[in-house]
Amino acid sequence: MQNLCQNKNHAPAKQASGGATFATKLPSECSGTRAESHGKFYQWGINVAWNTTGSSASGATPSGSWNTSTYPSNWNTHPCPEGYRLPTNTEFQNLIDNCTRTNGGGWSSSDYGYITLTLKTDSSKKLEFPAVGYRFPDGSLNYAGTWGGYWSSVAYDSSTAYNLYFDSGNLGVHYYDKQSGRSVRCVRQ
Repeated sequence: MQNLCQNKNHAPAKQASGGATFATKLPSECSGTRAESHGKFYQWGINVAWNTTGSSASGATPSGSWNTSTYPSNWNTHPCPEGYRLPTNTEFQNLIDNCTRTNGGGWSSSDYGYITLTLKTDSSKKLEFPAVGYRFPDGSLNYAGTWGGYWSSVAYDSSTAYNLYFDSGNLGVHYYDKQSGRSVRCVRQ
């Protein structure tokens, strides 16, 4: 649980594999679309980063092609920098169970929403997650500003994997199509 919470004054700034750069600001430090708080989208099991903006994934990839034909069975080479990893679905559920959720932003396409999860036993430990939407398996961008999804390292079955998801009223852990493009949140090993 501790490795999923950080002091809100420490925004990540390391380069990840797959061409992704971590967010340079927290969502609460931005306004509008909060672009500085975005990372990149990943299809589960594929270490290629895609932009979180633009109506389609066409031309958004630093390398490779959008995957519409295969379902990876694992994520051997995750997109996190050295010393970090993707959380498990159980760690995401523990985060939900041990934190209090608050909303920020406008939850619209012009004023992106975000959630803050504050550890119930230590209010100085907080995480913020921007609602950057996701890409459908066809690569189209959907729900930007009103929905967020963050991959776990755990597959549910051959075509789906677990992720933390939220909108302005819901928060949970569920499984979705591995070909969807979603955000990642790396944690210390």
